[in-house]
Amino acid sequence: MTLPLRVNVAPERAEASPGDNLQFDVTVRNASDIVEHYGVEMLGLPDGATVRAEPEVAKLRPAESATLTVRVTLPVQPPPPAGTYVVGALVRSPYRHDVSRCVEVPIQLASVEQITLRTTPEVVNGGKSGQFTVEVSNGGNAPVRLYLNATDPERRVSAVFQPAYLDLPPGAAARALLSVSAPLPWNREKQRQLTITASPEVLGATPVTGTASFVQQARFASKFAKFGGIAAGVVVLAAAIAVPALIARGNNKPAPAAATQAAPTVPGAPTAGQQQQPSAAAPPATSAAASAAPAATTSAAAAASDAPPPTTNAPAGGGVREVDLTTPQDGVVASDAFRNQGFLVSADPGTISVPGCENARSAAVVTDQATNRKFLTSSSPDDPTRCHEVPLLLDFLPGGQAGAVQVIPVVPNSLEMEATFVDLSRQPAPGLVVPAELAAAHGGVDYVTIKPAAAAGAGTPVAVTKLRFAPVG
Repeated sequence: MTLPLRVNVAPERAEASPGDNLQFDVTVRNASDIVEHYGVEMLGLPDGATVRAEPEVAKLRPAESATLTVRVTLPVQPPPPAGTYVVGALVRSPYRHDVSRCVEVPIQLASVEQITLRTTPEVVNGGKSGQFTVEVSNGGNAPVRLYLNATDPERRVSAVFQPAYLDLPPGAAARALLSVSAPLPWNREKQRQLTITASPEVLGATPVTGTASFVQQARFASKFAKFGGIAAGVVVLAAAIAVPALIARGNNKPAPAAATQAAPTVPGAPTAGQQQQPSAAAPPATSAAASAAPAATTSAAAAASDAPPPTTNAPAGGGVREVDLTTPQDGVVASDAFRNQGFLVSADPGTISVPGCENARSAAVVTDQATNRKFLTSSSPDDPTRCHEVPLLLDFLPGGQAGAVQVIPVVPNSLEMEATFVDLSRQPAPGLVVPAELAAAHGGVDYVTIKPAAAAGAGTPVAVTKLRFAPVG
């Protein structure tokens, strides 16, 4: 049976993005033996799309053909969901509905990323820790998984998101709780600028960033304020007592005439023009101090000569301290486990990307089952057996920066180290040693970052046993 209608559509398929304008040429041939009218409709387009055909109706005699131009405009906001739309170009007669023909045209609609990030509050004032709420919205047309991260320029802030990632359908929004902590400043308020990042799971996708500020109060600010208030009260009280006493003393002071009268001469006392000589039984204080100084110098020199030489390969400088990093029990250790020794420990996942360890900011003491040897390493906060390849950070306390540093690894030549100095400059530390001269030139070592050496190969753990350091000279 001969069909009374024949239809061709060009192009046969299309690719588009939200907001695009598409054009299709629909060619219609009247295969019947009578005059017929034909119009075209586009079925299955995304919601919000508009269609315009020129001409709206084609009048065809038998065996005649005509081309109808169909223009399709896709919506921008909200963007239609990404994917493949099988659109039907339906050609039919407005008078005889049984005369019709539908041709399928696939339209591939690309995904559009429209991720927004907002942090509340923008500024948090606190002490060692604080909390933010991070709200992320997906204004795009495809579902997305976003991994959350927060960094600061000095890499001193530890950040934990709950949850660590968000799954957002198109048009959805969700929140995550951001908990931050950092070492307290000693005597001055510290503002730490945070960069918060939401990274799509799709390879090559552009991360979305936002900013927030974590303002920390000084460690001793409240104490100083309290002592200052007490001191001010003492000064006021002392003034209240001293001023009346001074007034009374002034009232009892002899008159100028009496003061100028000649004093009676005492037998044996020096006259006005004579100078009293020091008594031999009581030598001057300056003479005693002068005689004591050589003795003190001699004692100090003797003590220095009896001091033992510095430990072999230990950093140069007086007061070298050696800390056994394996003293805590096996397992995840607190960041301030070595606070009494003058430093903090943590992991730094922002330096080297280790899959599955984006939030590994902890340190742990682990015992190697094969060698039964203990070492300090980086780890996941909830599993001390994971994430040992993440760089380890040893952070000297404010006011106690190191003047020289040496780290002892389990396996020689398996690790490398970078030192960050008080002046915020950074330099590699060959042999895991920062010499005293280099540290002094930059005001001291603020913290060191230890990571697997490039030549050690993948999977090398950051495993160390001892830390030797000296104060700033």
